[in-house]
Amino acid sequence: MREDRVARTIDDRSVMIYHVVYPYEGFAKSARTLFRLVRRAQAVKPGKNRKLFLDIEGHRNSDGGFDADMLELQNAFLLGFLAPFLSEVRCPLVALRNPGPQDDDIPLELVIEEPEGRPRSRYGAAVSKTSRAPSGRP
Repeated sequence: MREDRVARTIDDRSVMIYHVVYPYEGFAKSARTLFRLVRRAQAVKPGKNRKLFLDIEGHRNSDGGFDADMLELQNAFLLGFLAPFLSEVRCPLVALRNPGPQDDDIPLELVIEEPEGRPRSRYGAAVSKTSRAPSGRP
């Protein structure tokens, strides 16, 4: 992962985060990469608005829509977990701005759990915040 993708600012108020998910990357790898990039942005520019831009190559089903991993990444992970730590998200399925202030208290680590008793089904992975950094520290 190239950490320099995070530290580019367009002004003193924002940090731009850009990532491309390639065809060989699945849900877990992509989610971990995005999480690390957001944590890195907070470390490099603490408290600055973080704007995430995501592109996805491949990952299409026979109908031309996104495969289940990329639907899960965009819906469950980005919108359901990561969005509160960002001021803006732009991905192929949605573009949104956080209506409130972004949360700068980003968890120290990302845990992706398999649903109990069965393999991870699409939209079934639970992402949890296991521990948080002391206030003001990434």
